[in-house]
Amino acid sequence: MDVIKQHLAGGNLAQAIEEVQQQVKAQPAAAELRASLIELLCVAGDLARADDMLGSLARHHPEWLAGAANLRQLIRAQQARLDFHQGKLAEDSVVCESPNLQSVLALRVALNEQDYAAAEAAATSLEQQRPASEFRLGDVSGDIRDCDDSLCDFLEALSAEGKFYLWRWSEIESIDFHPPTSPVELIWRRADVELVSGKQGEVFVPLVYSDSHTDAEWLGRVTEWHTHSGGLVTGRGLKQFLVGDEAVGLADVKRAERVAAVYAD
Repeated sequence: MDVIKQHLAGGNLAQAIEEVQQQVKAQPAAAELRASLIELLCVAGDLARADDMLGSLARHHPEWLAGAANLRQLIRAQQARLDFHQGKLAEDSVVCESPNLQSVLALRVALNEQDYAAAEAAATSLEQQRPASEFRLGDVSGDIRDCDDSLCDFLEALSAEGKFYLWRWSEIESIDFHPPTSPVELIWRRADVELVSGKQGEVFVPLVYSDSHTDAEWLGRVTEWHTHSGGLVTGRGLKQFLVGDEAVGLADVKRAERVAAVYAD
């Protein structure tokens, strides 16, 4: 496993997967190795293969049944997230109470159809209607929003019940992040969230943008920005949030807490 950690530390996701695959071939009964491979496949976005392997793991190793069920639900939530970014809305899996949900969805549809004028108009409308919310993340504080214009002030989260959540930062009171304990938590960071409404729960916050493609992007080692026609900016790799005047990733943040909330003009 040390070799795998070295590959991941070096940003070599494909080599880490290949190393685990070779170890699984050498030790086919080693459930922990299979579990590690499944998580790495999730990191690499190979959700279908990861899901198939989870089914096999649960059948042959009943002691892994509960863990397999939880990860399977996270995969379901991630798939709903990916579908949403393709402009598809799985109403049984997507949870968003904001009236701007359809505007975000329309923006994604326009992007996928390369209708950049419509996408830019939707992004401008979202920004104009955005409730400005001040948060403190470590030593940085200020009004917060995603640096990716297609997400504006929405935070994405996955749940172990198979749900994909979209919250505006104005709906959030605080988020306490847990240190990663497994490969999949390098990209889906476990956190306890408290909403302004008083609701609380454990979720997994995606740390990388859904359009990521390379090892470095999937592992959150880099952020690549794409400026579309009309000035709309979308990201790949590590998510970045604009907090005041500073760009902040969530990989090293321990707590995000509300400072104040005001509405933009």
